Amino acid sequence: MSNQWFLDQARLGNMYHAHSTGAGAVTVIHATYTGLVLSNPLGSGKDLVVDKMNFVGTTLAAIAGIGVMVSPTLLTAIQTGTAGVIHNGRVSGSNSNVGKGQALVGATLLTTPVWLRPMGLDNITAAITGYKGFEADFGGSLVIPPGMYAGLATLTTARTGLASITWAEVDAT
Repeated sequence: MSNQWFLDQARLGNMYHAHSTGAGAVTVIHATYTGLVLSNPLGSGKDLVVDKMNFVGTTLAAIAGIGVMVSPTLLTAIQTGTAGVIHNGRVSGSNSNVGKGQALVGATLLTTPVWLRPMGLDNITAAITGYKGFEADFGGSLVIPPGMYAGLATLTTARTGLASITWAEVDAT
């Protein structure tokens, strides 16, 4: 999907942005989770079309792989956890017109997630000039149907940082 498609969705009020509410741990891939996960409740009637996921480390630490995890199976219940902040792309205010997607910064996931793809290796052991973190630019190639989720995780070592996810909500196919 093109940037134009996402721009059109923003103008229609169908684009959403979620972010962690402060620097927090993004845990090793596990059902007991902290970080940022986007869950699409079963029966929402919407597909969540992911544009971008971002992570920037905020503390000095050894190397750790940062990437994207997904639900391996359809969920039969609603994910529960600590709600993240969601903004509508039309800038209608924080947690106003939040759509169907649920952004959680901490949750007991209903399934153990699986690794989808890496974003990069976060290795901040000293002052680094120009460090900008990592971005997974899906451009619509990741769709979260009702009853599934996707989020940020690490493979070996929890990382402290800030995370965000941007997506559009369209009628489920």
